[in-house]
Amino acid sequence: MADSQEQKDQRQTLPKKLALKEEAYYSNCSMVETTPFDIAVLFGKVRPMTDQAGQSSLVEVYERQVYLSHLQAKALHEALGRSLASLSRQGQPQPEQRAKGQTTPTQ
Repeated sequence: MADSQEQKDQRQTLPKKLALKEEAYYSNCSMVETTPFDIAVLFGKVRPMTDQAGQSSLVEVYERQVYLSHLQAKALHEALGRSLASLSRQGQPQPEQRAKGQTTPTQ
């Protein structure tokens, strides 16, 4: 019984380490897919393309996909919400204002 408690204490005190394995990726579009077991977030870029007939259009090209458990997706949702709320309080420009080159005055 004491060994079991000692093993539990050791598991709770293991240090966390962070490792980034891939280069950064910029995405200007995303899509979310859900299943009863997990949530997938697909990241991509909107790119101009010309088809064989010479017609130009914007195409969403999804190049990265991340799978999250429902619990981890909820934690990400909360963290993103806090970050966006903090940016709003600091008077950061909204995405549509950045696109037009406008800024929001700081308060």
